[in-house]
Amino acid sequence: MQLEFKVDKIVQYLEQYKDRLPSLYQWKSKSEKLVDLKVISSKELKEVNAIKNLYEKELFLKPKIQQALSSSVLKNQALFDEICLWIIKEWGGIRGAKDSDTLQLLEIYKNNSTPSFHRIASSSKVGSFMFPEKYIIYDSRVAYALNWILLSENASNKFFPIPEGRNSKMLAFDMNVLIRLKNIEKYQENQLSDLDNRQYINKRDKDCFIAKESAYEVLNKLVIQIHQQLWKGDKEKTKKLYFTEMLLFSIADKEIYSDITKRVTLGITPNHTL
Repeated sequence: MQLEFKVDKIVQYLEQYKDRLPSLYQWKSKSEKLVDLKVISSKELKEVNAIKNLYEKELFLKPKIQQALSSSVLKNQALFDEICLWIIKEWGGIRGAKDSDTLQLLEIYKNNSTPSFHRIASSSKVGSFMFPEKYIIYDSRVAYALNWILLSENASNKFFPIPEGRNSKMLAFDMNVLIRLKNIEKYQENQLSDLDNRQYINKRDKDCFIAKESAYEVLNKLVIQIHQQLWKGDKEKTKKLYFTEMLLFSIADKEIYSDITKRVTLGITPNHTL
């Protein structure tokens, strides 16, 4: 099945929220360690802390972090690693894995190779900071929001695998279940014995979901198309994909959640055999 996206429909959905991005974005992070890492100065930290709007804080820090990553990746591996760990653990809130295991993921940015889907929510965070003109973060919130738009607006014939997440609202309305229910005919068995196959769901998921091996590449290419249309005419925003990334991230657990509860209905056929 050929992969198709209706970019105009995705853009139309996001346009209702894009002007509210400065108030929608509510991600908090502590910046003090960036002084120790020489990413920002003590004076700049005071400037950051004086900014009340979290969106504006993010825009202040992103170019400075990008510059620090780019200048250290080949010249100062220890510093590069420490900045990456700050992005993943402190800024991103992913603290469970060993530092050594996390750093192994990031070798890709030293040899310009594509990250695997394994722990993509961690590795893609670094990619987004380091190369904001071509990569976005691939985490559960971004994938959840984008999948709902694709599903609700009939904007694609396939959907993105969603990395594991912990958000209770997103877990309550599991997007994978919604996608499978919308495509229920693909999951119906010909005979009951077909369900003895342990790979039954995996095989049918291939018709509904983009393969994990190519999902990150497909996501970035799609978001580039969305981004250019969504922010057309704004020279500053069109340069950096993180504006669209931040928008998808921000609407995932409120606006998207609300949209789901208002628009999804479920019909169950009566059991006529009883």
